[in-house]
Amino acid sequence: MAAVDPDFAANASIDAIRTQYEKAQALADLWSDRARELFLLMTSRAPKETW
Repeated sequence: MAAVDPDFAANASIDAIRTQYEKAQALADLWSDRARELFLLMTSRAPKETW
């Protein structure tokens, strides 16, 4: 798990924090979509008893 840089946390403007939050949220959404697609692919190919 990544932590917020202490220097950034101490000195960043609200706009900089918002920008970093939005980037992190976009990446989280992307990985969530990928995980869902991979799960669906896995379940479509594997017999049910293997997952």
